[in-house]
Amino acid sequence: MRRLSQYSSVAMLLASTTAGAADNLPALGAVPSGKADNATCQQLQQNFDIDLKEVVKAGCEPSTAQIAKLMDNPVGNLVMLTNQFDYTALKGPNSNGTRYLGKYSFMPTFPVSIGEDWNLISRIPITYISAPVNRDAGELIGHSAGEILSNPDFPGVVQDPFDRTSGFGDLTYVGVFSPKQPVHFAGGGKLVWGVGPTVMFPTAEEDVLGTGKYSMGPAFVAAYLGEDWTLGVFPQHWWSVGGDSERKDVSLTNIQYFIQKVIPGPEQWRVGMTPNVTVNWEAKSGNKVTFPIGIGAGRIFNFGKLPVRISGELQYSVIHPDDQISSRWNFRLNLTPVIPTFMF
Repeated sequence: MRRLSQYSSVAMLLASTTAGAADNLPALGAVPSGKADNATCQQLQQNFDIDLKEVVKAGCEPSTAQIAKLMDNPVGNLVMLTNQFDYTALKGPNSNGTRYLGKYSFMPTFPVSIGEDWNLISRIPITYISAPVNRDAGELIGHSAGEILSNPDFPGVVQDPFDRTSGFGDLTYVGVFSPKQPVHFAGGGKLVWGVGPTVMFPTAEEDVLGTGKYSMGPAFVAAYLGEDWTLGVFPQHWWSVGGDSERKDVSLTNIQYFIQKVIPGPEQWRVGMTPNVTVNWEAKSGNKVTFPIGIGAGRIFNFGKLPVRISGELQYSVIHPDDQISSRWNFRLNLTPVIPTFMF
């Protein structure tokens, strides 16, 4: 029976792993309406704080290097449509070996101008999950072990608790208010940041694929954007404020950190890692923290006039729950078309 109780920890894992900054990817260049002189275009293309509308208005086309730098900014004034695929190896003392979880996340991110000095950067992750947990396990909530064993409707769950369940997960919204102008340093780097709310809605198709709770809390993002390195952190926290009274309360932290090295060249390679650390404060001691590290690489490809950053990353959880099923290895693939804000 112990292994059936672990499905709530899987639900917390599902709820938290797509809320972060993904691959920190924003937006594109387009065909200019009229060509300015080369000196003017070169000057505009080297301004990585500029709105791309101004580049195109001048009759220039944003360069690949400029687009790549703008894509490194997690609060850039750009639109991104991130497609993220995660394939995760789960393991625990009652998992009967390694189980595999698949998740596709579509994460549209878009800026809205708030006056002259601020942007609101909004992200809405939509996830589709294939998890190794019996969908009928959700019906066990509130029942004692004796009731589960004696009820004729429950034997299938007891015999095969890891029967695969697929469907949409909980919906999350995060919105951070960010200054339009970064903080510049003498050495050429700059600091960007944003702060705002994050909300989680119990929209999962199956109980076992979500938390069953309305949850909300704060979000914050900060990043150092240097000539050769991008370093940043994107923490979010949710507390449950309503929902199914028989489900566990939510007190969950998700912290995405990103460390990326710029590799010079026309392809604009980035090498580094962007894992998600999770802390489930409602779990008992020893089961609270999952802390992965990783290594990956990505670059920009041009499909006609459309730039797309494609990246892959392998992650390993160096810290994970002691006696609950949890992530061990994860492979992440990101495909992000770059969409210009001036098209909207």
